[in-house]
Amino acid sequence: MNIKEIARRAGVSSATISRVLNNSGYVKEETRQKVLKAVDEYNYVPSAIARSLSIQDSLSVGTIIPDIENEFFSKVISGISEVAESYHYNIVFLGTNETLEKEHDFLKIVESQRLKGVIITPISETDTVTRDYLLRLEESGIPVVLVDRDVKGAQFDGVFVDNQQGSYDGVMALIKAGHERIAIITGPETSKPGKDRCQGYLQAMEDSGLSVPEEYVACGDFKIAKAYECTGRLLGLKEPPTAIFTSNNLSTLGCLKYLTENKVKIGRDISLMGFDDIDALRMIDYRISVVDRDAREQGREAMRLLQECFEDSGKSRQKGKRITIPYKVILRGSEHRKTT
Repeated sequence: MNIKEIARRAGVSSATISRVLNNSGYVKEETRQKVLKAVDEYNYVPSAIARSLSIQDSLSVGTIIPDIENEFFSKVISGISEVAESYHYNIVFLGTNETLEKEHDFLKIVESQRLKGVIITPISETDTVTRDYLLRLEESGIPVVLVDRDVKGAQFDGVFVDNQQGSYDGVMALIKAGHERIAIITGPETSKPGKDRCQGYLQAMEDSGLSVPEEYVACGDFKIAKAYECTGRLLGLKEPPTAIFTSNNLSTLGCLKYLTENKVKIGRDISLMGFDDIDALRMIDYRISVVDRDAREQGREAMRLLQECFEDSGKSRQKGKRITIPYKVILRGSEHRKTT
């Protein structure tokens, strides 16, 4: 199936197909939907993408992640590459930008181009389209390893961290520092790490006999802009929190952006604990307390696990191996509560 055939079946020109797939130029929404439906129906992979991923040497591994610009995922990629290079594999990195449609398209490419294996951080644990793609890949002999985020309704190999306990311990550090009014900027509801970190926060508050006003649970999306907005809402409350727990590194940056712009001083006006460290802040000695894990090691373990799948691809191998890497709470002072 080529672009001309897709155009004929969709009743549009080849140029229109190109504009839709490359997101360039104006196309009426009705026409765009018609094109996307035809592309999906006939499992069309754009030839330019296919050529750039011409991977018939069986030495290429696909890595699908939600946010290439996120420092955590950059470190994961670094770890994957380190181990992959020792086996002389080519790594193809595909960033979904937390967009399910892109994730589905990339999985279609993995399937059509017959990559050796795939490491993926799925956007949503509940998305059945991604789950079914991954199951089909494994059935066709392309092993799958999850990293950081899980998928419901299937048992894939994966490398994770105990997000709930990590969050629990981070919030407990705030409570031990004297805080009672603690808010959280959560991750997206479809993300298992986001849900687990929120659950850890709630459990720590409950175990300490502390109430959680509904407005203290600010719904974020693991992005800077949303965390910035959430921080403003939290500090604008009639009774604002004395401390905020941010559920990932970008949420921490969004929170810090708001605090800085509004001259809210950490340690004097607010306390802060984040999930995942931020190298740039450490390098300028900006001391933020965090729950941290070794993201590079998480990537290394994911690639080692995929290699294990390659070496023992027989039906005797039990699928669904789970590796949990350790975390640590690093206290640098931003958890302290002003007492004067």
